[in-house]
Amino acid sequence: MRVSVVCVAAACVLSWFVAEGAAQVPSKPGDWPQWRGPKRDGISLDTGLLKEWPSDGLPVLWQVNSVGVGYSSIAVKDGHIFTQGDLDGVEHIIALDAKDGRTLWSVQPGPVVSLLETRIANDMKQFDRDGDGVVSEFEALSRLGWDWNKYNKPSGDAVEAVAERRSAALFQQLDKDGDGKLIFAEAGNLLRDTFDRMDVSDKAADAVALAKQRSEAYLKDLDKDGDGIISRKEAQGTPLNRHFDRIDLRVADSDKGDGQLTAEEIETFLAKNEAGRDGSLTVEELRRYYVANKISGDAVLTAAEMRTAVGGYRNGMGDGPRGTPTVDGDRLFAEGGNGDLVCLDAATGETIWYVNLRTDFGGGTPGWGYSESPLIADDLVIVTPGGKGGTLVALSKLDGKLVWQSQGFTEGAHYSSPVLAEINGEKQIVQFSNQSVFGVSLAEGKPLWRYAAPANGTANCCAPIVEDNLVFAASGYGKGGGLAKITGAGSTQTAEEVYFEQKMRCHHGGIVKVGDYMYSAGDGPLMCMEFKTGRIAWQARGASKGSICVADGMLYILGENHEVFLAEANPEGYREHGRFKIQGHGRPSWAHLIVTGGRMYLRDQESLTAYDVRAK
Repeated sequence: MRVSVVCVAAACVLSWFVAEGAAQVPSKPGDWPQWRGPKRDGISLDTGLLKEWPSDGLPVLWQVNSVGVGYSSIAVKDGHIFTQGDLDGVEHIIALDAKDGRTLWSVQPGPVVSLLETRIANDMKQFDRDGDGVVSEFEALSRLGWDWNKYNKPSGDAVEAVAERRSAALFQQLDKDGDGKLIFAEAGNLLRDTFDRMDVSDKAADAVALAKQRSEAYLKDLDKDGDGIISRKEAQGTPLNRHFDRIDLRVADSDKGDGQLTAEEIETFLAKNEAGRDGSLTVEELRRYYVANKISGDAVLTAAEMRTAVGGYRNGMGDGPRGTPTVDGDRLFAEGGNGDLVCLDAATGETIWYVNLRTDFGGGTPGWGYSESPLIADDLVIVTPGGKGGTLVALSKLDGKLVWQSQGFTEGAHYSSPVLAEINGEKQIVQFSNQSVFGVSLAEGKPLWRYAAPANGTANCCAPIVEDNLVFAASGYGKGGGLAKITGAGSTQTAEEVYFEQKMRCHHGGIVKVGDYMYSAGDGPLMCMEFKTGRIAWQARGASKGSICVADGMLYILGENHEVFLAEANPEGYREHGRFKIQGHGRPSWAHLIVTGGRMYLRDQESLTAYDVRAK
């Protein structure tokens, strides 16, 4: 649904030409108006900063716990901070005062509110299968799985009392044969992965004998054709299906099994991975699980609780938005985890226009959610829906109308953010999709070149680095990074590999280029590598895997294990000048840190902290 809420005359919109080496959106000292800073390269323009951190820690200017759940970093413009986060389970765009962290406004765009209200009404009606006007625990589990309990607000009763009451009621509803035990056929499809976790191991049981007994029972119940093995088809809808490939031992000269489970394979797996478990649940096991997980809700899902369940992007690796807003003049552009792209008035949060990358452009949400940060190029907004309609789209930043979609290039979206470059005289957008790094023309989105070597099949997150006609890109998961030289002029360009270095892997933390060298903490050891040759200058295990930026000649690193480092951006070796630990919030620190206006800002889930890093 493409929605234009406010029409603004073209004369009122600032047009900004992006020259080589210039900021891509208007900025001044102290601003960090977009993802990775003024030039989208992870380099701060600050000077006069500390070269050594105090042993007792950096001065904290302020800390707030009001930015919601998520992994978005922050943008800073004219003394205002902008970010995204789930507030009470609902995705919001948030503005803060940089002086003290006070919330100026937090909004959910109007069109998104309307869509959410419609969805909640429809879902509540569908979830209420017995039509009694309420959504019971059984009905909520059927649609949302055990995670529904995250949204069922505490009833005020003691956890033990709630566990006793709810476990007994649910057990009675599920125990169809009344034998006092729940087998997978009765409860497994409802409880899903939780079924295995509820099944407590009996330390006194003979694990081998129990595994043999369960294996024989599986063969008796599932081997419909009597051939002594269980095929993948026969395993469907059973506990074996979830673990089929782990149970199925590899055959010679292959990394896969033969697609059939023998009694011996099943018995071996159960004895090792489910030792002492009988594959069924008692009401006592169910009760203990409620207590252990502090389940204290009233077992009824309300419309308000449904809003927190579906009001933002949800993922087992962490809920909430991922992208960082971009500020351009008096406008703010932000992309949510579900592909909601919005233009807001930066002063008030009022919606100017809205589109959705999936419904409007045929995009496909990547496995861990839309994670890019919108790019402003001239009077265009560039984003990456991915999919058959075209990997990239260019929209008018004035009203959100489509200018072009890269229909000749249809790779899926991943987790990188696009950059603007001029290569061999051709202005172009360079992006990292699920299959390759590529360039398309800025004028019309025409494919120019692609380089596939750095792409892995899991997650390509790191923004490409472009210098003249050289493009470097890297990914994690054992892949590495490579430099491509783009040759040819205009629309007839090709990518030729200069080198590929498997050790220069980058998961999510980004790479910064300072002079002739690149620095990355993206996949374990901090690494320094010469950009044009691929020569590794040094590796150091002092700093852990995480995000990185550069300010005043120093590397600022936030490890995903909640440790912060200061080191020299020096190709001669790793020289650390300070470190400290921050308190975590139960998830890795994946939101990138920034340094601007004499401050270092650290976002970790709902917490945002401003540190003073100015030299005294």
